Amino acid sequence: MTTEIGKIQSEVQKAKEEEEDSPLKKKLQDFGDKLAKIIGVICLVIWGINFHNFFDPAYGNPINGALYYFKVAVALAVAAIPEGLPAVITTCLALGTRRMAKENAIVRRLPSVQTLGCTTVICSDKTGTLTTNEMCVKRLLLLDEQVNGLAIAPFLVEGHSFNPVGEINGFKEFIGSSGQLPKNVQLLCSCMSLCNDSKLLIDNNKKDKVNRVGLPTEAALKVLVEKIGKYDHDPAFNKNANDLEDYNNFVAQARKKLATLEFTRDRKSMSVLCKSNDKSNIMFIKGAPEYLMNKSNKYVAKNGEIKNLEENDKKNINKEIVKLAQEGLRTLAICVKFDCGQLNAYDGPNHPSHKLLSELENYAKLETEPVLIGFVGMQDPARPEVKDSISKCMKAGIRVIVNKNKLKIYLY
Repeated sequence: MTTEIGKIQSEVQKAKEEEEDSPLKKKLQDFGDKLAKIIGVICLVIWGINFHNFFDPAYGNPINGALYYFKVAVALAVAAIPEGLPAVITTCLALGTRRMAKENAIVRRLPSVQTLGCTTVICSDKTGTLTTNEMCVKRLLLLDEQVNGLAIAPFLVEGHSFNPVGEINGFKEFIGSSGQLPKNVQLLCSCMSLCNDSKLLIDNNKKDKVNRVGLPTEAALKVLVEKIGKYDHDPAFNKNANDLEDYNNFVAQARKKLATLEFTRDRKSMSVLCKSNDKSNIMFIKGAPEYLMNKSNKYVAKNGEIKNLEENDKKNINKEIVKLAQEGLRTLAICVKFDCGQLNAYDGPNHPSHKLLSELENYAKLETEPVLIGFVGMQDPARPEVKDSISKCMKAGIRVIVNKNKLKIYLY
């Protein structure tokens, strides 16, 4: 108990011993105090208004008369005490416990029923409690060229778990009748699949549930790649229904990963250096939009051409990113860098430029002038039963913040 952990245990034990009274107990104590004061005043009034009867000869002397009427006042006080109150309260709490048990809420202590009845605000753990603890991409933004400048193509992605099931609304029309993925979508998939250290696995206990190894954010990107792969009719792609990462493997086979520039909080990004089948090196980057957009002045159009990114274009992109943030989505920018500078000919640890990869301080310099491909907005979605729970809370008088009929998680 003399260690730091022991001191923490002592404080926890002390907090348990000093447990605050329940609202019911506080109200009963307050009611008892008020009742005692009222009864005391009434008793004094009753005793006082009979003062002239103290001198009645029937009592022998005034002292005996005063004692008689004092007994009358005490009897009145005893009669005013609600003796059946404890039984009534216990019965009400028991009925409340029974009603909550029907709602699958087990209450261990009877006073807790009244405590829940006094609730006006519920503070709950979010991740894994209100949410599925499975990140998934809900929005996809792709960049393309139009007559007046940059065009931003938004897509709504269906699904709420790591299971790669769900459509991408409007994506089929964006691709066109050819069935071939546009060049910018191909680069998008390559970046999300290769700049990624996660893996999707089928749950051994539940065959319809998919687990992940690695970061949930990266697993969500791999799930999006699989959803996009359903729209690819490339003859070289042989679909395998038993492989969760079927399309990810197809995308990754065209390039070999040479090095990884790990994520750091300072630059808020992660990159991988890859070698294509044509022997040229390419760098895929994903990270915070504000960081990568400040470094970028170009974007990849639908046809694969590299176009200039004007300041007005950046403002329009920022507006779309703000909209995603207002929906509670975490946004990531997906980029590519074709000219890797000194790393253009990099082929492994024995290459002279390998020293650039050994220092974290060099990573930001290596990621200069990235070319924007698109943006994704992801979230840890709410469990399906949360909506019904919120409805019950609102009916009970508990205030719930709802915006545009969508569940919002607010952290204070």
